[in-house]
Amino acid sequence: MRDGSKNLFRVWDADPAATVARNHFLNLIGAELEYYGADEGDNTFKVDGVVFKALEDPDDGYRSYLSTIDYTDEHNSIFFRSPLALVRIETYDMLTDDEYLSQANQGYRLVDVVDGHVWLKFGTHNYDDYYPMFIFSHTPKEC
Repeated sequence: MRDGSKNLFRVWDADPAATVARNHFLNLIGAELEYYGADEGDNTFKVDGVVFKALEDPDDGYRSYLSTIDYTDEHNSIFFRSPLALVRIETYDMLTDDEYLSQANQGYRLVDVVDGHVWLKFGTHNYDDYYPMFIFSHTPKEC
C-alpha cells in the first residue's frame, strides 16, 4: 500500500479475487486517476477504466457498514466516455459536531486535483454509534 493509505473496510474474506480488488483499490490511495462518474443506485464508480463496486454490510438490518470493494463487470451503470476530472483518492476520518450530537465518519473520497471538489464519498457514517450507516454519495459540480 502507498504511504498514508488506510484500510477502512470492515470485512476481510478469503476470496482471492476480492482480496486482489481490495488491495488494488488501497494501492490507488493518493494516486491521480481519471474519473468517469458514479452510480449511487448501484454503488459503482469508474476510475482509469476500472469499475469498482462498494459493498455494504447490512449487519442486522438496522445497522450497515462499508464492507469491502470489488471489481464488477455486472452493472447497469452508465459512465461518461471521457473523464469528468482528474481525482485523487483520499481517506477521511472525521468527527462532526453540532448542538445536538457528534458523529464519527470514515471512508474514502475522490477529490478533484484542480479545485478540491469532492466528487464521491463512501464509507461508514456514525461508525462509533449504535446505528452506523453505509454511505455512497456522488456530488456533481454545479454549472
